[in-house]
Amino acid sequence: MFRAAILFLALTVSPALAMAQQPCTPDARQVVNELYRHMLERQADPASANWVQELERGRMTVRDVVWQIANSPEHMKRFGQAEAGEGTTYERSVGRLYRHILGRQPDAAGQRAHAELLQRNGPDAVIDRIINSNEYDQQFGDWGVPGSGGMRYCPPGNRTASQAAPPQVVPLNQRRFRDMDANNDGIISRSEWSGTRQSFETHDWNNDDVLTGDEINEAAARRGRTVDDEAFDTMDSFEYLDVNNNNRIEPREWHGTVAAFNRLDVNNDNVLSRDEMTNYRAR
Repeated sequence: MFRAAILFLALTVSPALAMAQQPCTPDARQVVNELYRHMLERQADPASANWVQELERGRMTVRDVVWQIANSPEHMKRFGQAEAGEGTTYERSVGRLYRHILGRQPDAAGQRAHAELLQRNGPDAVIDRIINSNEYDQQFGDWGVPGSGGMRYCPPGNRTASQAAPPQVVPLNQRRFRDMDANNDGIISRSEWSGTRQSFETHDWNNDDVLTGDEINEAAARRGRTVDDEAFDTMDSFEYLDVNNNNRIEPREWHGTVAAFNRLDVNNDNVLSRDEMTNYRAR
């Protein structure tokens, strides 16, 4: 039994140790070639030299390049289109984003939630959420290469990820939470929460009946949870978001990021009308 236990530990721990000990490569061209192969599903062309130079000069991380490729016109045109026969519009596009960025398929709930997020806020919102997720951090960090089987890039001068330029991040909707915090104690109780009970419970990670710390940080994620787990309430309809039923969505009612709110607020009046939500979905 002891020998069996040792064998089990060896089989389960060895892959993790091998991944951690795997040397990084200083070859930026190899990294970019792998990203093109995995994300664009083709060989790199001469234009890819730009990404090679950005990596070599330390002006971008691998994560930055992944973000740029995923948001590129080519990727959007080839992999980001809605298709006939989808249960939720853009669900196959979301599946391809998961495969190209995380190297896996989404679960059904995550795929549906992110497909509706894509309909509402555009593909960049989904890409931002995936690339800035805790799951991506744990798998790749700033220098891991998705789809490469564990390849990592050695940053110039052997910089650590913490010394590198920060990756693209989703802006935080701090204003919404500040407005709710009536007594300015940095804690949001149920009585202060302006959303629904379901929304409050989604954000209350530790089930202590108050929201604090990373629970009110829209870019944070619970350690060990996947992008699917952190989909939050992105499937909200206009009626669901309009808590006070005044036929408009105010910043304190919004569940997304400031960037997404501003993108929808085409007349810049700091509220979202039903027409603004409907017209954006129809684009």
